[in-house]
Amino acid sequence: MTETPEEEQLVKKHGLFTSIRNSFFAGVVVALPIGLTIWLITSFVGFVDNSVLPLIPKQVVELIPQVLRELHIPGLGILISFVVLWGLGVIATNFLGSRILRFGERILARVPVVSNIYNAVKQIVVTMAQQKERAFRDVCLIEYPRKGLWAIGFVTADLKGAPSDVLPDGHVCVFVPTTPNPTSGFLLFVKIKDIVILDMTPEEGAKMIISGGMVTSNADLEDGKKR
Repeated sequence: MTETPEEEQLVKKHGLFTSIRNSFFAGVVVALPIGLTIWLITSFVGFVDNSVLPLIPKQVVELIPQVLRELHIPGLGILISFVVLWGLGVIATNFLGSRILRFGERILARVPVVSNIYNAVKQIVVTMAQQKERAFRDVCLIEYPRKGLWAIGFVTADLKGAPSDVLPDGHVCVFVPTTPNPTSGFLLFVKIKDIVILDMTPEEGAKMIISGGMVTSNADLEDGKKR
């Protein structure tokens, strides 16, 4: 059956619409990650600049030439923060600086409430720094929140502290993040025999969680671009 001229024109219009639609969504796939990345970076830089620059003493600001004071340099706050943190690190790691730091900590330890907050924060930071090489060391599957349902998790550490005194040996700490925001989630104490270790890197596991299962590796991203 031959198509009438009207039907051929309709098919051509439909094909053109489909092509335009596919090209549009391909553009969205390319532009959205770039736009979000730029937005996140500029927002972070702006936040740091607005938080750090007002902390500079007025005496120091007056030493800066008027032209430079009026010229807003994006990222200046990050540069200043880096220099200050580097300087604190240099001071804290030498003999005199470490003695001054310990003296300041002894003073803080005598201040009610402040000492509790400082000690808690310091313990968390030190623990994270010591465990940074082992954090999210394995990607695993566990049956959660009930039998028959499986969730992706990250093995973070062997079980320690008070829970290890109550639970039998053979438990590890597993962090089960939420989708699409992996910064929130649940800390579970799971038996090692109930864990299925996956052949995935932590980065690939995070991609899968953030994308809701659509992306697991860079290869998936390349395949998506080709389509």
